[in-house]
Amino acid sequence: MRKRTSASSVFPPFLFSLAALLCCAAVVGCGRPKPDGMPKLFPCSVKVIQDGAPLADATVTFHGPDGFKWAVSGTTDASGVAKMHTHGTYPGAPEGEFKVTITKHVVEPAQVDPNASASVTVSGGSAYDLVDAQFKSKDSTPLTITVSGKTSEEFDVGAAVRDAVQAL
Repeated sequence: MRKRTSASSVFPPFLFSLAALLCCAAVVGCGRPKPDGMPKLFPCSVKVIQDGAPLADATVTFHGPDGFKWAVSGTTDASGVAKMHTHGTYPGAPEGEFKVTITKHVVEPAQVDPNASASVTVSGGSAYDLVDAQFKSKDSTPLTITVSGKTSEEFDVGAAVRDAVQAL
């Protein structure tokens, strides 16, 4: 015959309290106050397509009019969707019209000759932009979005490119 054990004999009572506290924190959120003057934020997502497929790991940035002080950006997931955040922390974007820039970079490590002596040190590598240059500058991008309430938009950035990043 099996001896029945209660959950409290297997898990100390403080673990139950900790689990309950974590559940409440997850539901309520961390309650971080917004910065002074931050406008109301609306849920906003952007889907990025390149060569007919979702573009993962691209950075999407909204640029407001001159004097706009709130940084709005997101990074696309495997399905090409970026959920926008203001100041990297606060979900959503302020109401308004924005120019949209989209960038994606890749860094390839330097190739090392396997026959080279062990004392050879190789540094660097190569960095490439994978999205057409017109989409990476607020002055040249043709992309715009108007945020008004819950907003989602899809942008096609055309064919993939492989432009070497210039050293600063």
